[in-house]
Formats: sequence, C-alpha cells, structure tokens
Amino acid sequence: MTTVLITLSASLLCLTGSALCNVVQNPPDLIKNQNDTAEINCVHSVTNYERILWYKHTQATKLKFMGYLNFQTPNPETEFAKISLSGDGRNNGSLIISRLSVSDSAVYFCAAYYTVQ
Repeated sequence: MTTVLITLSASLLCLTGSALCNVVQNPPDLIKNQNDTAEINCVHSVTNYERILWYKHTQATKLKFMGYLNFQTPNPETEFAKISLSGDGRNNGSLIISRLSVSDSAVYFCAAYYTVQ
C-alpha cells in the first residue's frame, strides 16, 4: 500500500489594504493512503468576499489554480477532474480530492476573494 502525503498551508488574498484578513484552513497536515479521499476545509470571515479559490503547489510545478467556489456554485478547472468543491464562498468551503495518488502530494492553498461589480 502506497502512502500519499498531502501537506497543507493557508493563504488569504486581500484586495483592499483596509480589509481584515482572516482565514483558517484545516486540517494543517494530512497523510493518506493511495485511492483514499482527502478533504480540506477553508473558513474566512471577510465581509463581502464571496469566493474561495484553491491552489496547488508542488516542488516540480509552479502554483496551479484549481478552481473556485462562487457563493454555492463550484467552478473547478477541467484539468482537476477528480476534485469537488462544496460549501459557500461567503464563509466556508471544502476541497475534496478523490482517488488520491502520489501526484496529489502537494501544498494546497485557499484564498478568499471578492469581485468588483
């Protein structure tokens, strides 16, 4: 049985200097077996931010945008077919990665974001 190590880190994108930035990502670390499912949660308390964005970073690749949760609508990038996004971008969201493989070992970042209308 192959063990897959997934390392997590948290980040918050604040677009205005006056915004109070607060984000919590859990769990801080995960160790899973191949073909397991991993769930990473992201919670923020920034008023008027309605999106949670997800990124993946490995030693071999640059930061890759995985997709975002806009309000309650998931918008995953097509290259990340085995992920699902759930929750509400206004305060909490989950990234779920199914059928884990060694290529899923990475640092995952979430960020809160708002759109200017």
